[in-house]
Amino acid sequence: MPAKAFDVVIIGAGPAGLFAAMRLADSMKVLVIDRRPRPGGAGGYTDGKLNLSPHIGLDLAELGLSEEEATRRIAEVDRIFLDHGADPTLHGLDEARVQWWLDRVSWVRRPASKGRWDIQLVPVVQRHMGTDFAHRVTKAMADTVERRGGTLTLGTAVTEIRRESDGGFLIETVAGDFRAPYLVCSPGREGAYWFREKARALGVHTGHGVIDIGCRVEIASAVYEEITDVLYDPKFIFCTPTHQDRTRTFCTNPGGHVRIEEHGDFRLVNGDALKASKTTNTNFAILNTVGMTEPLQDTTEMGQQVARFANFWGGGNSLIVQRWGDLMAGRRSKAQSFFSAEAGFDKLMPTLPPGPGVTPGDISFAYPGRIVRNLQESLELLARVIPGVAHPSTTIYVPEIKFYDVRYPTSRELETDVPGLFVAGDGAGKSRGIVGAAVNGLMAAEGILRRVGM
Repeated sequence: MPAKAFDVVIIGAGPAGLFAAMRLADSMKVLVIDRRPRPGGAGGYTDGKLNLSPHIGLDLAELGLSEEEATRRIAEVDRIFLDHGADPTLHGLDEARVQWWLDRVSWVRRPASKGRWDIQLVPVVQRHMGTDFAHRVTKAMADTVERRGGTLTLGTAVTEIRRESDGGFLIETVAGDFRAPYLVCSPGREGAYWFREKARALGVHTGHGVIDIGCRVEIASAVYEEITDVLYDPKFIFCTPTHQDRTRTFCTNPGGHVRIEEHGDFRLVNGDALKASKTTNTNFAILNTVGMTEPLQDTTEMGQQVARFANFWGGGNSLIVQRWGDLMAGRRSKAQSFFSAEAGFDKLMPTLPPGPGVTPGDISFAYPGRIVRNLQESLELLARVIPGVAHPSTTIYVPEIKFYDVRYPTSRELETDVPGLFVAGDGAGKSRGIVGAAVNGLMAAEGILRRVGM
């Protein structure tokens, strides 16, 4: 069967792919392909947080954006989300209460110099769609793409990408082949390693960046609600005292759930929250930014090795869960004492308790010592601002790893050094989060439109 022809093929129906498709479908014949059975990408399948700040989720220098242009683009992305049913409620607008928290953090800050430490709070205005409503919003966006003439082929894996003699692209899938002169690749974090190999085969130059390795922390909501009532997903940045490394909090889910994330031959931990119903717990990540130099530069491979090794210490393909009290006492958590009232562990019932795929253990065996130390010190610093965070019952899960380390040199319009091939989103290392990925999608689409004189 001959390949079906389109003007643009987009690989990935996450926010980058959907926003690119919405911008292009009015004037070009567009196809969006995704291996998942529904649109939205990882952000649409999880908590659906929209961080409306040019300083969160975008590297302005990497993208060649001024703060003013980034702010304008974020406002456009926000408007489109609202038009498709996102909750109009904004978090972080109460300037007086936000300033109170900034002042509170300033009281416990110390200059980041050798043997010292630092903690900062980055205020940001946010929306929260929730795991139960985010997919409705992204489904509405997919409907917009189709209403404008675009085509979505979901639940379909791309098997090969080839460059044709005329400079166009042949995209082979399990559902047939497609051809287009322009290709936008937004593979998401899960597809980052797969796309890197396809891109290299096409002659695209790639580089290595940083990844984030950390843990998922679960605490009682009552401990954290004094800040999550003001900032839904508070962004703390730490400089750890021992190693002077950068760590940060990420993806806070008030009243949320901790969950297992499947990644082929290893498992990671993640968290989300529903909009309509809440648990009595809050979870968030603490992430340690890790980069590498010669002789080892492949941070994706390193992260995968760390994940597999952590799963190994869980007894196989399993997460490790540990009580904070056990970690600080230098002992592993055990099933028989995991809910010990004597140790104070009965104060918190985890939303992902020990069971299939979740093994009580010791994260200091599973992770490199430097990372464990950084995570410990970060939680201790956070406890100076929010007492109760480092309670013995606080529950720590590993591995949590964010893969967005592949770097693609591109034009300002996100075109790679292979003409006609554009990249966008977290999996291409151009964003970190839903809003940043959406901005990428619009930038790539505008680049294609300019190329064809529209």
